[in-house]
Amino acid sequence: MISTVIYFIGKVLTFPGAYIKAFFEHLIARAFSIPVEDTKYLRFTDGCGHVEHDAIGSKAKIFFYCLLPGLFTAIIGTPMLYMGFAGLFFFKVPNDSSTMLMFIVYCILFYLGFSLCANQYPLMEDAIGLWHALYGKDGANLFVKIVLFIPTVLIIAGAFLERYALNILLMAGTVAFAALTA
Repeated sequence: MISTVIYFIGKVLTFPGAYIKAFFEHLIARAFSIPVEDTKYLRFTDGCGHVEHDAIGSKAKIFFYCLLPGLFTAIIGTPMLYMGFAGLFFFKVPNDSSTMLMFIVYCILFYLGFSLCANQYPLMEDAIGLWHALYGKDGANLFVKIVLFIPTVLIIAGAFLERYALNILLMAGTVAFAALTA
């Protein structure tokens, strides 16, 4: 229960990213003909910011379902995060009347980029399902196992961190360190 509350607080703090990540999960599920059970993107469960779907039978489909939504949010969020960070901490745009609009724009870019980058990983259940699909009893062939080992481990580790909102704390620490050294 406490992990669900922590997870939900993390999703509320980064709701634009959670919503957009769920949209991309829904988009990928439709593109790969994966039946979707619940299309509510934001709900008070451990599935907040994700789409509930039926079991995914294909190894390729489950890998791309776990990888692509996070990759899309990273592609969109990383430039926003860097632009907002550069304006706020590197260029140090002041918060005065002459630059107030740019300061607000940089704050919005920073928040949206942070929010998107904090929501890159699938649900833990999907990540574990990916592991079982690739490395379980009826797993993939040896070549696929070798090639996809590192991406799969990163997906599982990220899903674990996101489950306890540790990814948000790690990102905040990284940003704070970078801001102090800029």
